[in-house]
Amino acid sequence: MENYPIINLLHRHGKILAAVLALCVPLGALLLFLTGASWPALPIGTVAGAVVYVLVRSYVELIHIITETLMPR
Repeated sequence: MENYPIINLLHRHGKILAAVLALCVPLGALLLFLTGASWPALPIGTVAGAVVYVLVRSYVELIHIITETLMPR
């Protein structure tokens, strides 16, 4: 897999990447709220963070399936 460095990176660190990206969304919503945005930014940011986690995690699982079945070792 040395020919595919991004796939290798996602295969190794995908779970952590999904969690970090998912936490960035509600933290951004909290920052918006603290700087003057209205209160719905908090629940919207929380729901959006959960959606981001599910989407990135499913992409990482697809990468795992591809690397385990289709990529030569």
